[in-house]
Amino acid sequence: MNASDLIQTFDSLVNTTSLLCQSVRSQQQGYWVPLTENEQINATTGLDKACNILSDFWYQDGQDGRETRSCFGFIAVPQATLDIANDVNNLKNTLKHQTQILQKQNKQHWLELKGQLARRHPTLQSQLHFSGLSRLHLKQTWRTITVINRTPIRIGFNWYHSGRSIQKISVQQAYDALARLDTSSPHIQTQLSAVAKLSANTPLAKVQNLAPTMRANLFYDDGESPLRQAMNISLPILFKAHNKKTLPQHNEPEIEAPTERQRAVRSDRKIEDTPFLPSIRVHRYNP
Repeated sequence: MNASDLIQTFDSLVNTTSLLCQSVRSQQQGYWVPLTENEQINATTGLDKACNILSDFWYQDGQDGRETRSCFGFIAVPQATLDIANDVNNLKNTLKHQTQILQKQNKQHWLELKGQLARRHPTLQSQLHFSGLSRLHLKQTWRTITVINRTPIRIGFNWYHSGRSIQKISVQQAYDALARLDTSSPHIQTQLSAVAKLSANTPLAKVQNLAPTMRANLFYDDGESPLRQAMNISLPILFKAHNKKTLPQHNEPEIEAPTERQRAVRSDRKIEDTPFLPSIRVHRYNP
């Protein structure tokens, strides 16, 4: 993997994203991007917010490494803007592929290069008012922009809060995971004792509650198939503007995800709600 190719791809991604934002800001087709109270006080427009999130490739100070910033809404744009957005997505895919190859070939070289990438665009740093831009946020950098080459008549937005990642593990694997932690801590000792009392074939599950996700349902009446699309989104949807400049009907959910799950817990849920080994998020199955 040639590092210069990766640098060239990143530069092209930053520059093409800038072109996309210029095109988005100049359009007059209509949009809806909800704003927080602070954004309204600061006179931030929906297009400002959309372009900030489209250009956001960085960790902010104190940001959790697993966290990604997101923004929902929609923007009606002409075909030329959709074409630029597709170019951005292609560059994102190329950068992701090149990065993964370099990470496998030479992790140290990648870490050094990662810092160089951020420093290549100081104007972007000043525009976004971020600090610590040497930390490139890969998931935010290569996440795909939703590009719809059709015009929906209605869009429904809903928070999806009950997603979980479940991985079955053995008792031995759980014990080994605990043993890699600070075994001098009383709470780790308590958990080691608890798992040691289990039979070797006791089924266990490592559970991670996934971050809330905005799900969009798009409806069409253009006679094409499908007439409905459902997708998870982290960026505003770009879709083909209607020739009469009409916008789709839409609901307005809370701008922040609810803190509690909205769906009822299934009565036949197989995994215990309370973790058996909280330090490694391991649960037992219901008897």
